Parts: sequence; structure tokens; C-alpha cells
Amino acid sequence: MHVNDTMALCVVPDTPSCRSLSGADAAVVVVIIIVAAALAADGMPIKEVMALLGAAGLLSVSVTRLGSGAAARALRQLARAQSDALPR
Repeated sequence: MHVNDTMALCVVPDTPSCRSLSGADAAVVVVIIIVAAALAADGMPIKEVMALLGAAGLLSVSVTRLGSGAAARALRQLARAQSDALPR
């Protein structure tokens, strides 16, 4: 199978996709875009807004990729240990 054949499979409506956006995922995307637009309208340089969007995209990809594996469990345990160590 050629690379073009695999790309064509992505746009064929009858092929099942491995994961689509849930309502919560779509809401997060919309909120990120609205915040970026508000920051740009408030005077933040576009270069910094784009960097912020890029970082948010990388973070979302890493979270969804690690969402159900052993790495995610390790990250959750680390976060829990750090929050337990905070003074109350």
C-alpha cells in the first residue's frame, strides 16, 4: 500500500476512525481558540499566541496518547505525590 493510499483512507467516510473528538474534547478546543483570540485582541503578540497554541496542541496530543497506558498511571501517581506534599 502506498502512502497516498493510506492518506486516501483517512477521508473515506465508510472507514472507521480509531478515535473521534468527544464533546468534552471539542469544548476544550473551542475554549483554547477563544482564549487565544482574546489574548491576540488584548495586544499579545501573534508570535506568542501561536507559541501558546502550539504548546497547547503538543500537550493535548501527549495527554491523549498517554491517556490509558502505564505512563499515564505513573504521571497520575507523581501528580498525587506532589499534591500530597504541598502544605495545607
